[in-house]
Amino acid sequence: MRRTIIIGTAIAMLVGASAAFASFNSYSVSTKFSPNKAGSTKSPSPLGVTQMYLAFGTSPNRPAPLKDLKTTIYGLVSNAKYFPRCSKAMIEKSENLCPKGALVAQGTIHSLLGPGNNGLATTKTTVCNPGLDVWNAGAGNLWFFFTAKSALQCGGLQTGAAAPFKGTVTQNGKNLVIDVPQPGYVSTKVANITNFYSSLVHEQLTWKKLVTTVKGKKVGFLASVACRGGNRPWTQSFTAANFKGAAGGATSTSTVTGSDKCSK
Repeated sequence: MRRTIIIGTAIAMLVGASAAFASFNSYSVSTKFSPNKAGSTKSPSPLGVTQMYLAFGTSPNRPAPLKDLKTTIYGLVSNAKYFPRCSKAMIEKSENLCPKGALVAQGTIHSLLGPGNNGLATTKTTVCNPGLDVWNAGAGNLWFFFTAKSALQCGGLQTGAAAPFKGTVTQNGKNLVIDVPQPGYVSTKVANITNFYSSLVHEQLTWKKLVTTVKGKKVGFLASVACRGGNRPWTQSFTAANFKGAAGGATSTSTVTGSDKCSK
C-alpha cells in the first residue's frame, strides 16, 4: 500500500505504514523482515531486519534533531548472549579489534548539520553521509558508531569524531524493544561542537541474519517465535527536540505503526 500525506510543503510518502505527526517533524518508515516466517518458541526462525526512516521538518524548517529512536517488533527475541561482543574501548581504538560476529547491523545515514539557533531550511548546512555500525555489547546493550571512509562524507568529520553511543535490547512480553537514545554529540552538539545540530533526513539500517550453534542447535541473533493473525506488527517512535530548546527544552514524540505479513 502506498499513501502520500501533505502537510504544508512537507511531503511524506508512507509505504505500508501509518504516521502520527508531531509538532516538530513527520516521518515515513518501512520495515522488511527476511525471511518473515512466524516460527515458534520450540522452533525459532532466525531472520534479518531492514529498517528505513525518512524525516521531514515542519516548513520552513529542516527536521528537528532527534533525542531518541525506539523500535518495537512483535514476536521477535534476541539471543545476543550467544554472540561475540565488542567493547567501547576496542571500537574507539579500531573496529578491526572487534571479534568476528560481533557486528550485528550496518547502515547508512543522510543528515544535514548546521546551527541550532533556528532550523530554517534556507540556513547554510553541511551534508553528512556517514556509515553506521552496530556492535553487540552484551547484557542487552549495543554500541552504535558512525564511520567515514573519507573527510568528504561528513564535512571534514572523520571516523571517531563522535564516540560510540549505547542502545539497549529488551523484551516486553512478546515484543522486542530496541531503544537508542541520541546523545548530544550526535544530535544537538555534533562532535562536541557548540551550536552544531544534526537533522536526520534518511537512515537505512540492516540487522544481519546471524546464526550460531548452541548445543547442536542453530540460534539466531534475532529470531521469530510468533506472529499475530498472520502478521508481524511493529512500532517506530521518534522523539525530537525543538531547535530553540534542543539542549534541554521542549520535545515531541511521533509514532509510526505498520505490519508485515508472515509466512509459515
